[in-house]
Amino acid sequence: MSRLDRRFPSLAAMERAAARRVPRFAFDFLQGGIGRETCLAANRAALDAVRFAPRYLVEPFEPELAVTLFGTDLPLPFLPAPVGLSGLMWPRAAELLAAAATRAGLPVGLSSSATSSIEDIAAIAGRGLWFQLYCTRDTAIEDDLVRRAAAAGCEVLIVTVDIPTATRRERDVANGLALPPRFGLRTLLDIAARPAWAAAMLAAGAPRFRSLQPYVPRGASAAEAARFLQGVTDGRVGPAKLAKLRAAWRGRLVVKGVLTVADALCARQLGADAIVVSNHGGRQLDAAATAPEALPAIRRALGPSFPLLADGGVRSGLDVARLLACGADAVPMGRAFVHAVAAAGQAGADHAIALIEQELRQTMKQIGSPDQDALRRMKLPAPGA
Repeated sequence: MSRLDRRFPSLAAMERAAARRVPRFAFDFLQGGIGRETCLAANRAALDAVRFAPRYLVEPFEPELAVTLFGTDLPLPFLPAPVGLSGLMWPRAAELLAAAATRAGLPVGLSSSATSSIEDIAAIAGRGLWFQLYCTRDTAIEDDLVRRAAAAGCEVLIVTVDIPTATRRERDVANGLALPPRFGLRTLLDIAARPAWAAAMLAAGAPRFRSLQPYVPRGASAAEAARFLQGVTDGRVGPAKLAKLRAAWRGRLVVKGVLTVADALCARQLGADAIVVSNHGGRQLDAAATAPEALPAIRRALGPSFPLLADGGVRSGLDVARLLACGADAVPMGRAFVHAVAAAGQAGADHAIALIEQELRQTMKQIGSPDQDALRRMKLPAPGA
């Protein structure tokens, strides 16, 4: 048993360690949802409600974990998801996750609101970079982001459709994480109580939206830059805009934030190569459906061969198995991987991948499931179904 296993026997242990190392305002930004955070709790409850009927009288087998997406064989059916402002939780978090994913043969998602640039992450992940686009009012900025992703070698563009309007998250307001930031004595004391984070942040410099920085007016202060970027953001993606992006992007196009059959069919009709069933981690609508609730109907509507991914509250290999059983082909994981980096840096990112793989493999062996198809057959019907 390794030292990391003893320190972090689970992703939950890494989450607790991250909470001790990261200032509250930053950790709350990562953890928080919207409103009363009912949707956060619903994500967890929906995953916990997915249960299996194990088969024990089967011949010995080794589970098949590999999955093929967009013609590429991936060794594992999960990957680090795009997370905005991940560098606020730990400096260079996106770089550390990209390095770990690349070593494991996995793709890595990068948000256009990340604190690392497209070019820097592409230098690590190569064609394994999946770039997540948040649309803008300035089509020149939007077009240039797409151009830069293509020039960097990115082959997968993720278009986010579940942020049609700006939202107010109460934890961030209470902590002063607004525009401009308004940090008080409590926050300064909180930073002082996290010396490792403070030293790492001092060495790395203040986090900025690196991919978006070239579009900020020259000479703008940090607060002015933040206001500018907030002002150009336009989250509404209608059919016309999605069709325009499909025409402009020669690689694979993934639509993220779908929760209904109608949107799923529309996205496929407009040329999407895959869909991410997601409620944005409970951060946009406190009454949104969860992935386990929405996935089965979307899978039935799109058929068995159309690529579906799903996320929301995933904290273990068992949770990955649950979403696979509901109809997903692969599972992007956001918060869990940022926890791992905040807890133990590069070693934490590598450990998280190994830990999730081990838990998923053990789960499938315990269930008696050699592959994803068997997982789906062994999933118990939802109560009342």
